[in-house]
Amino acid sequence: MMQKAKVRKKRVITEDNNILRFSRLGKFSESAARYTSSIHLDKKLLPAVVAINSAHVVMLLKRELIAKDVAREILSSLRELPPNLEMKDELEDVHMNVENFVIEKTGKEIGGMMNFGKSRNDQVATALRFALRDELLLLGKEIVEFQKSLLFQARRHSSTIMPGYTHLQRGQPVTLGHHLLCYFDELERDFERLLSCYQRVNKSPMGAGALASTSLPISRQTVAKLLGFDSFVENSLDAVSSRDFATEAIYLCSQVMNDLSRLAEEIVLWSSKEFSFVEVPDEYASTSSMMPQKKNPVVAEITRAKASQVIADLTSSLGIMKALPLSYNLDLQELSSNLWSATERTISTLDVFGKMLKGIIFNPKAMFEAVKHDDSLFATDIADHLVQKYKLSFREAHNRVGSLMRAIYSRREEKTKKNNNKKKKASSPPTSSIESLTTEEIRSILRVDVTKDEISRLLDPETGLAKKKKVLGSPNPDLVRKACNERLEKKLRSHLNSLSKLENRLAKSRAILDREIKQVLRSS
Repeated sequence: MMQKAKVRKKRVITEDNNILRFSRLGKFSESAARYTSSIHLDKKLLPAVVAINSAHVVMLLKRELIAKDVAREILSSLRELPPNLEMKDELEDVHMNVENFVIEKTGKEIGGMMNFGKSRNDQVATALRFALRDELLLLGKEIVEFQKSLLFQARRHSSTIMPGYTHLQRGQPVTLGHHLLCYFDELERDFERLLSCYQRVNKSPMGAGALASTSLPISRQTVAKLLGFDSFVENSLDAVSSRDFATEAIYLCSQVMNDLSRLAEEIVLWSSKEFSFVEVPDEYASTSSMMPQKKNPVVAEITRAKASQVIADLTSSLGIMKALPLSYNLDLQELSSNLWSATERTISTLDVFGKMLKGIIFNPKAMFEAVKHDDSLFATDIADHLVQKYKLSFREAHNRVGSLMRAIYSRREEKTKKNNNKKKKASSPPTSSIESLTTEEIRSILRVDVTKDEISRLLDPETGLAKKKKVLGSPNPDLVRKACNERLEKKLRSHLNSLSKLENRLAKSRAILDREIKQVLRSS
């Protein structure tokens, strides 16, 4: 049995005893060490690196590739490793700093066996996937929480009528609840992408070595299982050189941020006096250093900016990958910065924006007034009526109603010009209303024997949405409420259950690894 090594004091790394460079290379330039070091990024990977080394050592022991006392010494030192380990730039990364710590504790004869049968290349790829799994689960939870905020407001405003827009021009009446559920469904697809992405992330590269695996009879399956991976990346070149799992995760973040940025833009617009559709909670707004009346929707504004930064992370990552030959290149190290930047920005945005959204006060009166005084929002309903009752083709009905709208706008312009000429301020802005035309004028334009009352009945937004919009997915208040209370609420419960299952599987694997380590440490 191998003699237990004595615990050694920490030593300063020099060019003579640097565990990585001393035999092949001389002293590393201090400026080059700082420039190429990934230590500023690697603190996030420290728990993953400790787990990976522990699982690898347990596997080596099971395969009888190292002695039990060697495994025990290495595992014991890994458990002693402080969570705030001070890392040195000259050791390049977290992997070498962890190995150096173990060697300082156990000696090179024992600690030097920890890297037996593996490389930093397969280890860093594994560490990224290991840490990214937790980020994705946290991201999933934040998506669900944001969807809850959307559902909360959509349920409250299932009957709140507002203008729907295309090209930022009023199109047809919708409900606020229906509008918000659009964002719910966008995030729903993002959540589905997340679960799919997680499956591809959750594969272990361990056992790929530097690029060509190893001649040792290791068990990749054992390490993958101990680390909670579903399987392993089979091709060794692919295992160490691919980062598509990372760029996919960054794309996922950029898509989420794009969705949030669109809603943020609407919050900014709607909170302006020109719209007055929303009131942002004070705790999520700012004011001016000069203009005391100002209330600025700064959370929504920063969301738009952070969306651009996450998109930049995606562009940068794809740029790093686009021209790399197989297999591993240190360029890949720089991609980690984009990965963690994207996930952290997205998670924090979902958190803060979601809380703001839940506290936003919408203004149903202002929204309804925007619909009530604009008959042009019902132009499509009038055209549909002409087709159904008077048997016109839709295109012909479309043209005639277009002429009707032109007549209404012309009458509005005439009234505005008249008020201006008289230097008289109108009590309220001229509206786009059928009331400005006579029955004879309407009949002349539409060229059917229609009455003014008949057309006016088509202009009631509440009747139109509640009684005429019956198609599934329309802004009908009853359908919106039904979607909120049944289909969407059920989806959120399903999402949380899916995330819980994935978390439990990871917790189970951690318990298995911990049990294996304790068993080795207890053995004599």
